[in-house]
Amino acid sequence: MELKHLRMNQTLNQFNRLSPPVANAKRPLSQQNLLFWVAAEATPPTPTALAEAMGLTKAAITKMLNPLIEDGLLTKTVDPADNRSFTLSVTETGKQAVRDLAGNYFQPMRTLHDGLGAEKFAQLLNLLDEANAVLIQENERRANPV
Repeated sequence: MELKHLRMNQTLNQFNRLSPPVANAKRPLSQQNLLFWVAAEATPPTPTALAEAMGLTKAAITKMLNPLIEDGLLTKTVDPADNRSFTLSVTETGKQAVRDLAGNYFQPMRTLHDGLGAEKFAQLLNLLDEANAVLIQENERRANPV
């Protein structure tokens, strides 16, 4: 059973190495992910909403967010009802960056879709969602023992 788990871990590690989006971009992948996520939101999200949606801590979001704001790719809009809260929007410069990165960023998923076919690709996404839910639940259980 342990050898099977080692093979599974090796397979996951190899999958991650073979499918990094825009590995040669000047901006770290975590910042690219955040930029694309904000760009995809229908309404400007808060850092807290992004942290929940992306499965990250608010501190991690803040760390990724600041360079994107400093480089003029994202902008903060303070909530007039609560000066501590703000939402994020993609600037015109940020929209251009998304357009420039999109081809390479989504290439690994297009390759998987084309190679597996639509049905197997959908199955893969569903299984990955289920696997992540199991791992998240276990991490929460360990962090908050009864």
